[in-house]
Amino acid sequence: MRWSAPEPSDRVHNARYAMRTDPSPAAASRAKYAVVHCAVSMAVAVFTATASLAQTQADTTFPPSLTRMIETERTFAARALMVGWKQAFLEYFADEAIGFDAGAADLAKDQFRRSPDPPKDLQLIWEPRYGDIAGSAELGYLTGPVKNMLPSRNNGQPRHSTYFSVWKQQRNGSYQVVLDVGTPTPMAAPFAPGFTRAPHANRFDGDYDERTPPLSAADSVMNAALRTSQASAYRERLAPGARLHRRNMMPLVGDRAIVAWLAMQPRYTAADTRYAEAARSGDLGYTWGTYIIPSRGRGAREEGFYARVWVRERNGQWRIAADITQPQ
Repeated sequence: MRWSAPEPSDRVHNARYAMRTDPSPAAASRAKYAVVHCAVSMAVAVFTATASLAQTQADTTFPPSLTRMIETERTFAARALMVGWKQAFLEYFADEAIGFDAGAADLAKDQFRRSPDPPKDLQLIWEPRYGDIAGSAELGYLTGPVKNMLPSRNNGQPRHSTYFSVWKQQRNGSYQVVLDVGTPTPMAAPFAPGFTRAPHANRFDGDYDERTPPLSAADSVMNAALRTSQASAYRERLAPGARLHRRNMMPLVGDRAIVAWLAMQPRYTAADTRYAEAARSGDLGYTWGTYIIPSRGRGAREEGFYARVWVRERNGQWRIAADITQPQ
């Protein structure tokens, strides 16, 4: 879920944000606003007005389903200002949503309920700035900047991260989060003003046939290629505008930046698909699984979970639109 990495004594796991004040194994999820009533009311009023203005200015050409998903994310953020992060997460995450924590993939809501309450003056602010939705409207993704501030920590200076979430339409037509991962960044991650829809001009809009590869197969083939070379594996599979989120570094956007960085990274020693789901329209889906990267020098090996959003092009081939790892 939406997470960023706190101090070494804190614990980061699978929700948008984990803020811990002790080193015990149970991690808290993305701790969002809980402040005095007057300040919260004023902040929510400003937040809602700003989001509405951004919606009017930037979102007018989007499919109605994408606009609804964006608005749901913004309402989620505003709701967290009023009732606190834990209650908001329980309301906006689906019952089947998965979270990554302590080397295991569990139901996210169970993790939230086990998490201790964060400090009441902790402020977590986020907003959707980039993403897309399937042609069938039931599956989409969003990402954007996150700012975390605690007056008693580092003279109130903020910590920055990016969140990445997959949203799924429910039977009643509403959207809820089914997967959410946060990535700490050394400074505020840049995004274009307002909201930008991911490139979609070459999106698949045909029918399935025996030549149409299933998403699970595409993910498995990708994982096999990663055991030989990260750069080669991604070079052949990146969608236009692809995003790569890795801990403690700025997001990489576009195939040139991604492949150049990956050329300096070691191959994977293991990567296994654990879940894959594609939209009914067959043009967008997501996967998650586990991975291991060998140690470099005296460092420890890296292992954890990955999440990917895939988009299918008109030729039927799947391409990676977003790729995020969460070391454990």
